[in-house]
Amino acid sequence: MHELSLMASVMDIAREELSRHGASRLLLLRIRYGVLDQVQPEAMRMAFEAMTAGTPHEGATLELVEEPLGLRCSLCGHVFHPEDRNALYAPCPACGDTVPFSITEGEGIFLDHLEAE
Repeated sequence: MHELSLMASVMDIAREELSRHGASRLLLLRIRYGVLDQVQPEAMRMAFEAMTAGTPHEGATLELVEEPLGLRCSLCGHVFHPEDRNALYAPCPACGDTVPFSITEGEGIFLDHLEAE
């Protein structure tokens, strides 16, 4: 369950931001994650609840936003958003070539927004 370590890292960043802005209580935390990161939202929610229970942050809202996959063809530069991650290995829908694609979206985990008091 890598979600526990992911949430621990995000909470560390959130605490740093709270301290930097003189806030003491987290109200809302929005995390954006890429479809390629294989995050399990329910596991993230459980980790968040476990880490905030009994703290000033208990009751804070967690929003999880999955970022879709975005690819760019290395040959023709066509950018597209396939439904299936297996498109990484399929031909380019514009030129038909099978050169590697650059990932433009859908990878990484980010603390997108937080609200505190």
